[in-house]
Amino acid sequence: MKLHPSNGLVGSGVVRTSTDAEIMRRLAGGDTGALGELYDRHSARVRRFLARATADAEDVDDLVHAAFLEAARSAGRYDGRACCHPWLVGIAAQLLRRRRKALGRFLGFVALLGRSRAPAPDPQSALHARNDVERALRGISEAKRVAFLLLEVEGLTCPEIAAALSIPIGTVWTRLHAARRELRRALEAGEP
Repeated sequence: MKLHPSNGLVGSGVVRTSTDAEIMRRLAGGDTGALGELYDRHSARVRRFLARATADAEDVDDLVHAAFLEAARSAGRYDGRACCHPWLVGIAAQLLRRRRKALGRFLGFVALLGRSRAPAPDPQSALHARNDVERALRGISEAKRVAFLLLEVEGLTCPEIAAALSIPIGTVWTRLHAARRELRRALEAGEP
């Protein structure tokens, strides 16, 4: 019998493939190759779930990759089930929920700016509003934009932002105040 580098023993034409539980144990032990095996085995099904669960097709691939990276980070907490597909889909659903909450917080902020109207039944209007906000965000400095997005989209607190960016908390407050003012002006003027 010979040892097959990725799957185990090969002999008499029989290939012994790793179980999901074995892959997860290897991944928890730091074997990054195990992440590739896990991805190859389950990514298509996770992607199919996410494609059905979200209307934003552009986010699907990002969410799939984020789900597998999160699986790698939490491999040590895997409960040992023979098939980890339900666990992976659970991670993907949590990421999707977090992303939707972040988007909701962001849209809530936009509503506070006075530019946003009640949710329009016309998806085209929502798309235009989103494009207006994205253009306005591109019009402010990167430092202000990053601080703003960390607060409004990622849900970090001002002390967490200060720690993440290695800047004083007063600088965070200054950047957020300026970002809101500049965004409000750009959105009211209808310009980037």
